[in-house]
Amino acid sequence: QVEFDELEGSSVIAATVAWDNAVSCTYQRAIEALQTTIWQVSSVLMRVRKKISRSHILASTHVPGKASYDQAVKRALQIIRRNNPMLIKVVLARSTRVVTAADIDPLTWLSCLKVEGENAYQFCLQPPQSAAFIGNTPEQLFHRDCLSICSEALAGTRARGGSELLDLKIGQDLLSSAKDHNEFAIVRECIRRKLEAVCSSVLIEPKKAIRKFPRVQHLYAQLRGRLQTEDDEFKILSSIHPTPAVCGYPTEDARAFISETEMFDRGMYAGPVGWFGGEESEFAVGIRSALVDKGLGALIYA
Repeated sequence: QVEFDELEGSSVIAATVAWDNAVSCTYQRAIEALQTTIWQVSSVLMRVRKKISRSHILASTHVPGKASYDQAVKRALQIIRRNNPMLIKVVLARSTRVVTAADIDPLTWLSCLKVEGENAYQFCLQPPQSAAFIGNTPEQLFHRDCLSICSEALAGTRARGGSELLDLKIGQDLLSSAKDHNEFAIVRECIRRKLEAVCSSVLIEPKKAIRKFPRVQHLYAQLRGRLQTEDDEFKILSSIHPTPAVCGYPTEDARAFISETEMFDRGMYAGPVGWFGGEESEFAVGIRSALVDKGLGALIYA
């Protein structure tokens, strides 16, 4: 109904008006519905611009708790360390339910994450009368522009250093770590194979580098390819997701282990977030995210 695009040096707002007098959906009603939406959008923007008030946390509950999470990690490592392991890599998540004194406005909360938003995707998905799924994710699933497609491998994590010298030292430690390289290579090579199945050629550049964010740094590679046909993007989405970065490898074995082991439903967490368009499509991975609902506080995932 309403689409707002920020371009380089300009912005565009577009509205779609659809009506059919034969089914009582008149032009006038369509215009009134559009005006209502524009008013709602405007009021949201005004609300976000107001001074952000802090909401006191009344209670927080971790699912699973530390002991259960440690036990799940140990069980996964036992399987991985077998002579012929069925599992090479698995990513186990946790959730924290936070109860607050006042309802959290999802867009206001999202605006507070702008400091984390450099080189990352911010998103808010809220179906009518439902909870809002918000997040600030650095992880691109894929971006398609006509037949050109790119994806990213992001894995291995270190904190940022307090000084430039310490930050460089921590980054070098990440680059030289055999454990982190193995974790990263699994992600990169899995995405490469998926792209090669639908692309005429795939280029990886850089093959391995450091990508820095305000609080953390990761191992990073960019993969670019040329699709054989434009409709392959549907295959890309269904085949790349979930990546080994949020699930594991082999995918089905890791997915089964997660289903048996994790003590909560991931829901939209770590799922694809984005859009399909005519000539262009883009999806990110819904990590570093939370589910926010009135009267229920928030479910935060990691």
